[in-house]
Amino acid sequence: MRDSGFTLIETLVTISVVAVALMALLALMSGVFNLNQRADTQGQAVLLAQREFDRLKRITPSLLPTTGTQQENVTFAGRAFTLRRTYCPSSAYCTANQRGVQVDVLSGAAVLFSAQTVYTELRAK
Repeated sequence: MRDSGFTLIETLVTISVVAVALMALLALMSGVFNLNQRADTQGQAVLLAQREFDRLKRITPSLLPTTGTQQENVTFAGRAFTLRRTYCPSSAYCTANQRGVQVDVLSGAAVLFSAQTVYTELRAK
């Protein structure tokens, strides 16, 4: 006569299958969390670079350096970044009234965002 219900072996197998499924789900959630954190950090790097470009455009271009690199450590939105400005990365954009500027935002040694622009002094005639 067979009793109805689960045997010990069936219960252990079921618990093992559920445990493996939960571990896979936790690993997936951890990966999604890390991806979200990276995307958020990248977005903050873009905003920091935009803020730096906005700051530089308030300076008369002829007052900006014609060569060189400046680097500073910055805390932005609670995160530590390194902000690197390279002046006149291309000599074609360095004249008396214009300057080319490249801004790199780094986290450690990794470049999160890099962009270049040219500032020009305009005069109305």
